Amino acid sequence: MVGGLGLVSFRNLSFSCGLVVGSIIFSLVSPSWIGIWVGMEMNLFGAITLLVNNKKRAVDSSFKYFFAQSFGSSVMIMSLVVGMWSVGGPLTSGLIAGLMMKVGAAPFHFWVVEVLDHIRLDCMWFLLTVQKFVPLCAICQGFYESWILYICSGASVLVGSASGVGATRLSRFVGYSSVAHTGWSLAACLGGLGVLWYYLLAYWASLGGFLYLMSGDGYLCSVSGGSVRRSSFSGGICVFLLSLGGFPPFLGFFGKLAVLLVVVSSCPVLSLPLIIGSVVSWSYYLFVMSFCIIQGSKCSKRSRSDRIFVLVLLLSLPYFLCLHVFF
Repeated sequence: MVGGLGLVSFRNLSFSCGLVVGSIIFSLVSPSWIGIWVGMEMNLFGAITLLVNNKKRAVDSSFKYFFAQSFGSSVMIMSLVVGMWSVGGPLTSGLIAGLMMKVGAAPFHFWVVEVLDHIRLDCMWFLLTVQKFVPLCAICQGFYESWILYICSGASVLVGSASGVGATRLSRFVGYSSVAHTGWSLAACLGGLGVLWYYLLAYWASLGGFLYLMSGDGYLCSVSGGSVRRSSFSGGICVFLLSLGGFPPFLGFFGKLAVLLVVVSSCPVLSLPLIIGSVVSWSYYLFVMSFCIIQGSKCSKRSRSDRIFVLVLLLSLPYFLCLHVFF
């Protein structure tokens, strides 16, 4: 009986992963917006099957994610229908608004933290990276000169940075950080797919390493009942936090540096909210890291953390040398 359940789970996982990968490829090679929309709908159904498990709260989060993504898809398809009769404003505004909804950019970011609140850590990484890839590529190729892109990029960085201050629960910390990084990803679209890829790889690696090493009850640090409740911490987690915050000489710093160089040459005004948002976000990255170091918490995965710590430092130099490809 147990073997049968394991086989069913493996089949469901294989089907979901195959559907997600196939839908991404289909969207990327599609020559029309209708094809991209169909690919993203296929991707949504594959993601839902990965998110849902036997826990009621996970089902609730999956429903919220489905609702948010379906709303974005509805806006996109309505703009395509309207665009058949009137080319220009309605088509462009509707498409980019739907895509912004899908990636969780401000002011359409309300669903991000709510969805992340009750899902597994691996699903957090999946939703914040793989699921945003196709919409970001579509924005990069079709709307890299739109004024809506500039507004959503700056607003996402400021909103995500300001909202993350004081976040002690892991899901909220990662969620608001993701909103800020989405703003940087949108700004990277100004430089084309190469710069977007360069930034996303740094963010994906930093977020993946951070979530991979995290454990505990879902809290970074909080005081409850006279005791301090916190997650296990280590040097590796500190490094990934510094990378997410964009501190030198880690991957996140080089990704943000590449984006900032593009923004300064393309839209200098946008560089102001990007810099302000980064400075604000540094406060809560350093607060969480400093608090846990002072409390002297120990990591249950120290050997694995130490190996990843060395790997990140070794990868930083060649990643920096790749900057000359774009500049």
